[in-house]
Amino acid sequence: MQGTNGESTSGRHARRSRRGFLLLATAGAGAVGAAGIGWSAFGGETPPPRVFDTQRDIDDRESAVTAVLNAEDPAAVAAWITGTGTAPGAIPAELDTQVGALADAAAAGTGTDRGAVVVSRLRTAATQRTIWDRKYEFLRTGSGGAGTFGVITDEIRAQHPAELGSDPQWDPDKESHRTVWASLTPDERQIEILRTSTAPGVSRHHLGSDADFFDTTPQNWTDDGPQAAHYAWLRANAARYGFLQTYTAESAQAAPAISQERWHWSYAPVAEAVLGFVRANDELIAGALDRLWSYDPARFTYIRAHWRDYMVHVNETAYFG
Repeated sequence: MQGTNGESTSGRHARRSRRGFLLLATAGAGAVGAAGIGWSAFGGETPPPRVFDTQRDIDDRESAVTAVLNAEDPAAVAAWITGTGTAPGAIPAELDTQVGALADAAAAGTGTDRGAVVVSRLRTAATQRTIWDRKYEFLRTGSGGAGTFGVITDEIRAQHPAELGSDPQWDPDKESHRTVWASLTPDERQIEILRTSTAPGVSRHHLGSDADFFDTTPQNWTDDGPQAAHYAWLRANAARYGFLQTYTAESAQAAPAISQERWHWSYAPVAEAVLGFVRANDELIAGALDRLWSYDPARFTYIRAHWRDYMVHVNETAYFG
């Protein structure tokens, strides 16, 4: 999928033109002054999807997005990152375009109905709080719960082999699981949830740059599982649209970190620019998170101490084959 040395001059020029187009579009009319060149210059039409041939192309686009973020009010950017605000300028339109382009290609390339390709994408902090709370409280289906979740860690399984057996996920409707969950400390509950989910304010789904594709059941994404072909397609093609697999087997080796998620892919130019902003504005992000978690600090003790790890222990390189 990478470019070759034999690429034509016209091909290189076309990619430079696309880079210039999206830079202006993301910056918006205000950023380019009197020339008035923004979305309006293109008649309000949705821009064409951006195509990437190398990691350098992605890095160049990341630099452009970083410039946009640095020109904004830092508090407003932090609100977007933590799920209580919106992305600045034309970034949402770029994200919609790129996610849509990858989903269209995935539908055509795998023979999947387009409506079944993206199963989850944008969530506010309020939505993520609902997800976090129902898991933390271990709510039954029909009482606010949503069935099985997560991946039972080896540590907890070893402590409760009779109750948990070989069950791959937590099941709030199963009495033996409820007994174990009731015995866990607040920190242990958070660690279990954080294997495949994040707290409000920390989820990358707040950005609009990240999407879950096809299915989010972990056991379906093994090498010989029903989603193996879909994973092979994503791995071979997602980088062309600027996407990388966020949580890989390698990133999961960090401690602590989200488990491997072969279904979760990030539009790298924006997601990586956001990581740079977070690293440079630690206290601002920490303050926003404290406000989000103030309704019940006891259920955020562990994540408060480790939110930086869960944000940065991710894969940051696209796969071009």
